[in-house]
Amino acid sequence: MGRTWSRRTGKSGSGGTAVLNITSLMDVMTILLIFLLYHFSTQDQNIRLQKEIELPRSSSEKPFKWAINVTLGLNRLLVEDEFVCPVKDGRFIVGSDDPEKIVPLYNRLVALKDLEKYRQVERDAAEPVVIFHADKRLKFETVNAVMKTAATAGYPNFRFAVLKH
Repeated sequence: MGRTWSRRTGKSGSGGTAVLNITSLMDVMTILLIFLLYHFSTQDQNIRLQKEIELPRSSSEKPFKWAINVTLGLNRLLVEDEFVCPVKDGRFIVGSDDPEKIVPLYNRLVALKDLEKYRQVERDAAEPVVIFHADKRLKFETVNAVMKTAATAGYPNFRFAVLKH
């Protein structure tokens, strides 16, 4: 015997298997995927900047991870918004004559490293990272001295804070 089809419902009279049409479901999933890719592809972070710091611009898009903030302005050096030492004409005003090592910065970073181990802040990071807020008007020698000091204190990896281009 043949099956009878109802014109109204489109179903056969013998109770056969139903066919699922997933076209509309795929449309919804595609729209959702595009929405998520568009809104989560960039990871802008709100970072407090010092008023006198003028950051360089960049078009790089590397994801943000938590790090120690080191701020180098024209007049002062800060770690996590705490004053470390004054800066005058690109030179650090400290008791040491060693241009490669800034002793107050070294001591502050070592203390933070010990505190991080205690709090286990860097659970996901293999190596500790420093986000470096350096004024673009500074000389390389000044920036390099801070980088070398941070590396000797146990922070060899840097990320420079920049304004999005």
